[in-house]
Amino acid sequence: MAATFGGVGLTCLTGVETNQSADIYTAACAGQTYKSRAVGNIDAAFTLNFLLDTTTQSTELAALQPGTSGTFSLSTNLTAGPQFSATSAYSESLNLSVPVEGFVGGSATIGIDGAMTVS
Repeated sequence: MAATFGGVGLTCLTGVETNQSADIYTAACAGQTYKSRAVGNIDAAFTLNFLLDTTTQSTELAALQPGTSGTFSLSTNLTAGPQFSATSAYSESLNLSVPVEGFVGGSATIGIDGAMTVS
């Protein structure tokens, strides 16, 4: 699994969750038996779970600061499986877990701003 955000490669990914949803509008006019549905905009976000690599942590943390924007890509299996990419995305949140001893772990939520390609 490999991901980049804002041109920075995110190493040591341990898992990814994605949520995609569409706004659905319903309406019924007088005399109609059933509601009519219309699909609105689609929203997508990715939560990346990772361990920090001591050699790249300052670059990765700077790229993932909330409010930062850039391109986003995710390859779930490098050669097979879904590939996601967006030319406009932003960091919604960054959470870190810092134990007394051991690896520093974290999660970041990346929101897609506009169109996303899935292949």
